[in-house]
Amino acid sequence: MKKVYLEPSWKMRSISKELIVNPPDGYEFVTLNSAEESMIQAVGRLPFSYSLFHGISKLVPMTLTKSYAEKFRKRPDNTDLTYAFEHLVFRREPWVVDTEYVSLLVGFNTSHFDQYKGIVQRALTSEYCKKIICWHEAARKTILINLPREEISQKLEKVPLAVSKKEFSKQFSGNKIKLFFVGSVNILGEFEIKGGREVLEAFALLNKKYDNLELVIRSDLPQNIKQKYQGYNNIKIIEEHLPLAKLEEEFKSADIFVLPAHNTPWMAFLDAMSFELPIVTIDAWANAEIIEDGKTGLLAKKSEKIPYYEGNAIPAFGMPQFNNAIKTTDPQVVKRLAEKTSILIDNSELRRNMGKVGRWEVEHGKFSIENRNTKLKRIFDEATA
Repeated sequence: MKKVYLEPSWKMRSISKELIVNPPDGYEFVTLNSAEESMIQAVGRLPFSYSLFHGISKLVPMTLTKSYAEKFRKRPDNTDLTYAFEHLVFRREPWVVDTEYVSLLVGFNTSHFDQYKGIVQRALTSEYCKKIICWHEAARKTILINLPREEISQKLEKVPLAVSKKEFSKQFSGNKIKLFFVGSVNILGEFEIKGGREVLEAFALLNKKYDNLELVIRSDLPQNIKQKYQGYNNIKIIEEHLPLAKLEEEFKSADIFVLPAHNTPWMAFLDAMSFELPIVTIDAWANAEIIEDGKTGLLAKKSEKIPYYEGNAIPAFGMPQFNNAIKTTDPQVVKRLAEKTSILIDNSELRRNMGKVGRWEVEHGKFSIENRNTKLKRIFDEATA
């Protein structure tokens, strides 16, 4: 049994936890269960933590700074490989890295990437970097276009994320149709970037057409938005942290997952698919690589008013012009979302078939643990040979 040291960039996320629980055959993941990690987890749950972190990130390349600090940390004994989650490794040891897009290896402020691109390139071309793992083709392109080196392109591997299958039988009430939206209860700006404003406006349109709808929003909402929709008795807002069992009950009782995200919330999409839900979203970033239009959900065309990219194929998430743009909804996108959702409301057989296809993809298809681990095992075997 070989040991892989799983090193997060900051706190341990659900993506990393899925790896720990279901590793590839012949491998086990180990971590540093330190007081530092516990403290980071606790601070990360505070409402101000993300706004403070991103505020500092505007000035400092936080992820790159963390990589240099990790250079002096001793990894667990008897490990064969380091799996770096969205950050570089400067220790002289074999390592692989995964990243959603290339600039995250420096920090959340994409403007820092050009300044420190040379450091990223040297690290990725070093003999110690064995593989570069991308979750989707959109991520792969950010590396190919911005770091056009043959040594780097040969190390690139596309490995879709995966979630564990859920042991349950989908039940349908046949009365009200429940739409479900999931954002965050402690990350400033997540409501907007996940398309929460668009969901509420689309629901207001749908509410005029149907009398059997319910919308459940599990997210922190701006105060003015809550006031605007407080007159709707069929909108349920959950702003507090939910225990996993209660959150799963919301997924199980939903009929349609509506998440028109301007970024790509991988785990939210896969969780919805694992709970047999058809998904309505927009064709922003890598959403169309997860949600197959007409098969596992419906895609609405994204807004042309939002500057989605900063530089060469790198998403502008977190940049001022992007953040400001998503605070205003595009009426055409709202209309398209309502139309797509209406198709599923009107056709129970279609939404149930899409839900079944999505669940199959998570349990047996391209987003299954088995598919992910087959790819990871080959990568780890080559990296530790």
